[in-house]
Order: sequence, then C-alpha cells, then structure tokens
Amino acid sequence: MERRAFIKSCACVAAIGSTAGLASEAEAASKKPSNMRPKPGDVLVIEDGHGNARPISASELVLGAQQVMAFPQDPESGVIRSGSRFNKIMVMRLDTAQMDEDTKQHSEDGVVAYSAICTHQGCDVNSFIEDKKEFFCFCHYSRFDPYAAGKVTNGPATRRLAMLPIKIVDDLIVVKEEFTRSPGYKK
Repeated sequence: MERRAFIKSCACVAAIGSTAGLASEAEAASKKPSNMRPKPGDVLVIEDGHGNARPISASELVLGAQQVMAFPQDPESGVIRSGSRFNKIMVMRLDTAQMDEDTKQHSEDGVVAYSAICTHQGCDVNSFIEDKKEFFCFCHYSRFDPYAAGKVTNGPATRRLAMLPIKIVDDLIVVKEEFTRSPGYKK
C-alpha cells in the first residue's frame, strides 16, 4: 500500500471513530437521569433553580388556584429530572364533579398533572384563566381544558397537552405512569 493511500485510510478510520464518539456522547446526554422523562414512583417537587427542591403535598393545593410548576424527582437517587424542559409539569387541584372520565382516570382526589409545554411550538403554558377554567399559552394564545384531559379549546395548537397520571401517597404527589402522549410539539 502506498503511503498516500495508507494516510487516507487512517484519516477515514479516525473520522468514523470521532463521529461515532459524538453520537454516543449525545445518546449518553439524553440518558442522563436528569434528562429522562418522569418514571413511575417519581415524586413531584418544586425546584428553586439551585438544585434544591421540596415535595409538593396534595393538601397544599387549593381547589381552582393557579397551577404549581413542578419537576419529577427520583426518590431513590434524589435526582431532579429538570435537565429537560419537557419534564416541566403543571399541577393543580380541580373540582372532580367537572372532570371528564379520562381526566378522572389519570388524577387522584382532584389533583391533576400536565406537561407545561405547549403542543403548538413548545412555549411554556404558564397561566390559568380562572373564569374560563383553561390553561393559557402566551406565545400564540392557545388554550387547553384541564377538566377534559388537556383538550385544545382555542388554537393554533391542535394536540392535547400530555397528561401525567399521578397518585397520592402519604400526601405526596407521585407519578403513577408515564405521560399519556409525548410532551410538547411535533416538528
């Protein structure tokens, strides 16, 4: 083999190896515990932005009050799954008499949990319009019905919010199952 051909083949092998390394680094980052989607058994917590968190107790949620923003926390490792914004969750207490059956199935004692990421273009859904009883996204004015499993009541969003099935254990809000659908928007 000529020297030039040998050098070219070495360069190709090196390029392939470094590309594979980048792919595995990206894959490893997506599997970091802080980036992983909520898992059954995770506890919903309020994070202060500095890695400190406190569990949300169901008893502190007032019927119809503004939603609380939360992240899931693995109770065994203590890892707060706040490494991905798609793990941001809205939690609030609703009147069970006004809930549809899908909503009741994924909630407990009136407490519901939804993805806080709009299904239109991924903005934060961070407001609740009390008189309409709807979640509201300020980016493009989409609204969602928390009593009807996150149904869109006003577009441009066309997909429901992802609901996070929960249960209450010793007054703590615990993830019962994974999201009902992928949180956020589809490109």
